[in-house]
Amino acid sequence: ICSGKELIGEFQGKANSPQLGDLPDSSNGKERDADFGRRWLARDRREAESPCSLRTLLLQVRDLGLGYDSDEMVVFKYCSGACPLVRSNHDLTLTSLLLRGALPPPLPGEGWHNTPCCRPTHHEDLAFLDNAHRWHKVEQLSAAACTCVG
Repeated sequence: ICSGKELIGEFQGKANSPQLGDLPDSSNGKERDADFGRRWLARDRREAESPCSLRTLLLQVRDLGLGYDSDEMVVFKYCSGACPLVRSNHDLTLTSLLLRGALPPPLPGEGWHNTPCCRPTHHEDLAFLDNAHRWHKVEQLSAAACTCVG
């Protein structure tokens, strides 16, 4: 979660830089080419990061942090990776409203998200045996599928 100030700072930098189609026709092409190159490099950096996908981690149940006393090893699945940055009309309007101060400040602990997040779309349950030989089932513990949200 980012704060309103972080979001404004993020968008101010983008709002002041022209987009490829926004440059005047009288431009000699160098400015347009330089802007295109900067945006291409930024896109390449995002693509170089591993994409949003399902990852696995083998660990003991006690390391899940849920308070169970078990030495059993389990496979924990989670979502991680980069998501492409796509600006929608909603994002553009939100940026404009933030820059003009037209939105109320976020409540403490809240903020506006300005980038998509890699999140689970489905979860799986996990069953295990604790050290007292009792079975436990933890619902929706591991991710089963991932996608970019936001």
